[in-house]
Amino acid sequence: MIENLVFNSQIIKYNGNTCTIICGDSRDVLKLYTNQVDLIVTSPPYADARKKHYDSISPDKYPEWFLSFHDSFFEALKENGSFVLNIKDKVVNGSRHRFVWDTIQELSGKGWICIDDYIWNKTNPMPGHWPNRLSDGWEYCFHLSKVVKPYFNPDDVRKPIGDWVKTRLKNLNGTDKSRHNSANNSGFGRDISKWVGKDEVLPSNVLTMALVGKNKGHPAVFPVDLPLFFIKLLCPVDGTVVDPFSGSGTTGIASLLSGRNCILIDNNEEYCKEAFQRISLELSIPPEQYTLY
Repeated sequence: MIENLVFNSQIIKYNGNTCTIICGDSRDVLKLYTNQVDLIVTSPPYADARKKHYDSISPDKYPEWFLSFHDSFFEALKENGSFVLNIKDKVVNGSRHRFVWDTIQELSGKGWICIDDYIWNKTNPMPGHWPNRLSDGWEYCFHLSKVVKPYFNPDDVRKPIGDWVKTRLKNLNGTDKSRHNSANNSGFGRDISKWVGKDEVLPSNVLTMALVGKNKGHPAVFPVDLPLFFIKLLCPVDGTVVDPFSGSGTTGIASLLSGRNCILIDNNEEYCKEAFQRISLELSIPPEQYTLY
C-alpha cells in the first residue's frame, strides 16, 4: 500500500522553493507523486561501470533493468511533462555496445515520444590512448515526453548572438533583404535582414560544457549548467523537477538556483548525505532553512 511507504527525507528551503532529498528506490518513492512532476532529468548508472558505487548492470540486460523504472516515471509526470536522460554508451571488447539505443527503442515502445536528441559536447574530455578509437568527448541527452508538444520555453535559454553580426549585417545587399533560397534547390532559404537588431538567438541541440573538475563525493557528476539548461527549457518557474538517480545533488542546485522545486532520490544513503551537505554549503543555506525527517 502506498500509504505505508516511509522514507528518510531532508527538506531544504531556498528563496521560496524547496528541495526534498529522499533516500530510497525511485520506483517506490515516485508512487507518492503521481501526476505532480514537470520534469525528470537524470544521469542513471552506466552499464557495468563503477562497480564499487553501483550494483553492476550488464549492457545486455540494461534495457530490461531501465524499463523497470518506466511505470514510476511515466505516472509521476504531468501530461505535458518531460523526461531528459543523460547517458553514454560503453566499449565492450573493442566495439561500441548499443545498449543506449536499445533502451531508447524500448522506451519508445512503452509510449515515450522522442522529442529530440541533444549532445553534451565536453570541452575537457578525459585524455587517454586506445588502439582503435579516440577519447569520448560527448554524451547523449535524450528528450522524451508523453505528448508531442510538452511544456517548452526556448526563450529562457537564448544566448548572445555573437560578434559576427557586426560585420555580416553592416552592409546588406539585395539578396540579403528578402528570402534567399538555396542555390542547390534544397528548399532551404534565409533572410539575413531579420537578424538586424537582435542580441540573442536560440541555441542548437549541441550543448558545450566542461566536465566537473572534482567528483563531489560521487563518481559521475555532470556540470550544474547541464540540468539547468533543461530545467529552464522544460519546466515552468515554481514547477517540480525530479532526479531519480540524484547522486551528489547537482540537479538540486540547478533547480533551486532557477526558482524550481525539486525532489532528489537515491538509494545510496551516503550520496543522499553528500547531496544535502553540498547543496547547503554551495547555496549558503543556514540550518534554520532545512528540516530532517
